Amino acid sequence: MLEPALIALRARAEAPRYGTLLSRKPMSPRCPLCSSDRSRTFFELTEMPVSIGVQWPTAAEARRCARADLRLAFCEDCGFIWNDAFDPARMEYSQAYDNSLDFSPVFQTYARGLAQRLVNTYDVRKKDVVEIGCGKGQFLSLLCEEGGNRGIGFDPSYEGDRVQSPAMDRITYVRDFYGEAYATHAGDLVCCRHVFEHISDPVGFLTMVRRTLGDRHSAVVYFEVPNVRFILERLSVWDIIYEHCNYFGVESAAHVFRRCGFEIVRLAEAYDGQFLAIEARPATFTNGTVSPLHA
Repeated sequence: MLEPALIALRARAEAPRYGTLLSRKPMSPRCPLCSSDRSRTFFELTEMPVSIGVQWPTAAEARRCARADLRLAFCEDCGFIWNDAFDPARMEYSQAYDNSLDFSPVFQTYARGLAQRLVNTYDVRKKDVVEIGCGKGQFLSLLCEEGGNRGIGFDPSYEGDRVQSPAMDRITYVRDFYGEAYATHAGDLVCCRHVFEHISDPVGFLTMVRRTLGDRHSAVVYFEVPNVRFILERLSVWDIIYEHCNYFGVESAAHVFRRCGFEIVRLAEAYDGQFLAIEARPATFTNGTVSPLHA
């Protein structure tokens, strides 16, 4: 569990530089993951840029960017941390948005190795792959190259011509958010990397993903999010941003996937601890209770 003492000590030590440890009586919001009322706000940053994924043409335009407040809350029951002041209406993900790390050779090596591992571990070959929040399409193209797969990617920020791949004729990109309207595109592998932390209703979103999979119990989902323990222990302050309304640790990630009808196959730190990787399958239900599947 992410101990409240760790959070408070880290925030207190760094508050003069990075934000404010709340000294007034903390608010008690209800946890959006487990509905617990044993939650408290503990840290705030005011007037933060709403989006860090947009590169402005000039410094003056960047200084005039939209701003909003961040107020972090912590659930003592499931360990979830979230921005209780988040307003999803402030966010806009257009083609101008780009948080890609794929220009980094180190990250390219990581992404290629991850694609190979997923294809080999789950025998994802000549199958259908769905990526929710595919960005510019780099990772989806790797999955289709490695396994000879067919792919469909959903992202309003997709540009169309930045990624060149021998698998392009097997990939379709949709410039839209993934939702119920695309339930027919269930996929044998569903990937969602560095998107879940942006979703203001994580339970509703993950429940929707589970619903689209239906009785496809052999399907695999792969989610990747920033690791909040790494953020707190290493003071990775660049990951405390307005876009990230959710901050997952091992405990809260496990809780939300099980709550939403998944059996966790693997839950581990990745990329030298910066990320959490969640691999899961749709759970089966017997007499209204979850009957775990085994990989």
